[in-house]
Amino acid sequence: MTPPRPHPEDPDSRRVAATRTTATGLVCAAVALLLVGSGLWTTVAGVVAAAAGLGLGIAGLVRSRRTTRRGLLAVSAVAAIVLGTAGLLTGGARLALWPVTTAYEQCVAGTLTLSGTARCQAQLEEEIWRYLSGGSPAVPGDATGSPAGSPATGPAPG
Repeated sequence: MTPPRPHPEDPDSRRVAATRTTATGLVCAAVALLLVGSGLWTTVAGVVAAAAGLGLGIAGLVRSRRTTRRGLLAVSAVAAIVLGTAGLLTGGARLALWPVTTAYEQCVAGTLTLSGTARCQAQLEEEIWRYLSGGSPAVPGDATGSPAGSPATGPAPG
């Protein structure tokens, strides 16, 4: 014989449902923030997880309205909403600017100095504006600078 199930209007069952929804939303949003900084498919998975975290955070906030002692639930649901939104914005921007971010990562991986990293950062900013204005991104090898102008070989002969 199975134990009786709680009535759907039972305050404890509503609080448990709201807690599960909110906790799942927080986990999805946190996982999303970890995934959006990686490769293409993990970024896509991060965006999906961020959308799930955002939706579950909203659902948890709505469900928490019908419960007693809703303070912690409401704070957790808002945290899931904020983290989910941050994951969506970060992942969406990364996917929208994928060619530019790939060139930047290759540039940073190929440099060993702070000045090289600063040059990569400046190149990233230029490429973002070029890409957003309709131009095509530079070839990834161009992001590190040409050998003729590099400090190791000196200025290009004139």
